[in-house]
Amino acid sequence: MGPATMPDAGATRRPAGLSSARPPSRLARIFSLERIVMGAAIAALFILVVFPLCFLLIGSVWSEGRFTLEYFREALTGRLYLQALLNSLMLGAWTGLFSLLLGLPLAWAVARTNVPGKGLITLTANLSYLSPPFLTAIAFVNLFGPNAGLINAFFRDMVGAPWLGFNIFSMPGLVLVTVLHTFPYVFLLASSALQSVDASYEEAAQILGASKFRTVLSITTPLVMPAILSGVLLAFVNAIALFGSQAIIGLPGRIVTLPTRIYSLFDFPAQYALASALSLLFVVITVAALYIQRAYLAKRSFVTLGGKGARPQLMDLGWAKWPLFGFCVVVFFVSIILPYATLIAVSISKSWGLNFWQGLTLEHYRFVLFDYDVTQRAIVNSLGLAIVAATIAVFLGAIIGWIDIRTQIPGRKFLDYAALVPLGLPGIVMAVALIQFWLTMPIALYGTLTILLLAYVGRYIPLGVRAANTSLRQIDPTLEESARILGASWGHTLKEITLPLMRPGLFAGWLLVFVPVIQELSASILLFSSSSMTLAVAIYNLYETGYTEPVAALAMTNMAIITVVIIIARKIGGGQIGRKENEKPGDGVPQGGTA
Repeated sequence: MGPATMPDAGATRRPAGLSSARPPSRLARIFSLERIVMGAAIAALFILVVFPLCFLLIGSVWSEGRFTLEYFREALTGRLYLQALLNSLMLGAWTGLFSLLLGLPLAWAVARTNVPGKGLITLTANLSYLSPPFLTAIAFVNLFGPNAGLINAFFRDMVGAPWLGFNIFSMPGLVLVTVLHTFPYVFLLASSALQSVDASYEEAAQILGASKFRTVLSITTPLVMPAILSGVLLAFVNAIALFGSQAIIGLPGRIVTLPTRIYSLFDFPAQYALASALSLLFVVITVAALYIQRAYLAKRSFVTLGGKGARPQLMDLGWAKWPLFGFCVVVFFVSIILPYATLIAVSISKSWGLNFWQGLTLEHYRFVLFDYDVTQRAIVNSLGLAIVAATIAVFLGAIIGWIDIRTQIPGRKFLDYAALVPLGLPGIVMAVALIQFWLTMPIALYGTLTILLLAYVGRYIPLGVRAANTSLRQIDPTLEESARILGASWGHTLKEITLPLMRPGLFAGWLLVFVPVIQELSASILLFSSSSMTLAVAIYNLYETGYTEPVAALAMTNMAIITVVIIIARKIGGGQIGRKENEKPGDGVPQGGTA
């Protein structure tokens, strides 16, 4: 072998396909695609969340060039604002309690008993979560309005017993409508926890002579207490944050809450500083509730040592399963059948009343879809905003989740926490924060689709981050490391390995963002203009004008759009949305349980 063909003794043989180019320079590393994308995601998070909340705080304590606590003093001592605060706390407390009393029995029935109709119970919870609460409020107003409500009119005019009626414009009415939207939080979290509890604990208690009822109270319930408290906390926070139902039911009943009081401060002349101070009370309430929850959990241990093979024990209820099933059917009827049947009946009746079936028509659908010029613009705006907001939130969530889990960048935990902050903030608080921030900027965004998009992405980015975070933790990082060792760039690795493996989780996150965005009212009501009208705002404005039947038709149109998009998204997601990788239907889940 000649010298020209002799291999270099100090050379290292490279795998085929690898480039022999020199390592990238320091400048190239600084401006690499990886760093640019991460930097853009971090900047977006600050613009969407951190800066608006900072300006919200500044706007509440800075007036006419000086520091002042006057607005906080007024918010905490003014009679109107104190009453609104007390009403919000009362609503949240009652809603949390009844969400617990409703959601926990349903979760226990699905996860730990042989009650029939488990699919119906799960469907009830899912549909209740997906149903816009302000639409449920409109439906119940048509049923239980003190004068024109169908059921009240029936008791008053047909039965001659007006005392049997129920005034929906009251705190009990507001709690009822709110609970129908919030009990799924307790149900979903508690049912998942109940399916994970090691059955050997309960079996041991029963072997030692404990009754089934005592076993549930002494063993099962304490072990799932973290999930129960998390569900109650979410129910509480969401209850005090909902604007639509509080405006539709609370204002006619003279029950003013923090969201409706903040909304009133934007009447001319707008009182931005006082609105900021009241908005920060929401943050304080949320943090306080979270602190109480964590303080309670920190004093106790909830660890179970069961392995993967431990299967939840299904309790044979005997004859008692039928009363429990009847309770579940009642919940399904009140939360799903009653409001939707009412909206459908109102939407196809010429005039809503006791004899509504004598004049059925589709005229109201023709009016809202073709004659009411707002509808088509609102549909286009809502669909476009929801699709774009969900896509951006999931993409940013994927990048932020990747930074948190796959890198050692200093401050990555702060990014994760900052991305979760909006989860506890009402939409109306995010709207006030954005107004305070963008009014100081030279760019005029107020009343545009852009500021609505910023509000939606900022508020729901926690859902995208959590979905991405969960998916990334299920992916072995050695897959990405192998691709990088073999010469694949960061972008190529992300495109060919990471994102395809994350697809089911990302689609689930996309849906989790899309659904609340397309029915969002609390932030939209402060940020919209005639050109940026959304479906939720169009329904609310039409309701305020007193057009009962067209409102119902537009409400059903809204739900039809949500349903169609969910079906399409599930098909695009390959039917894997919400299912873990390599998991077959029914794996690790009791028959009829939730996956």
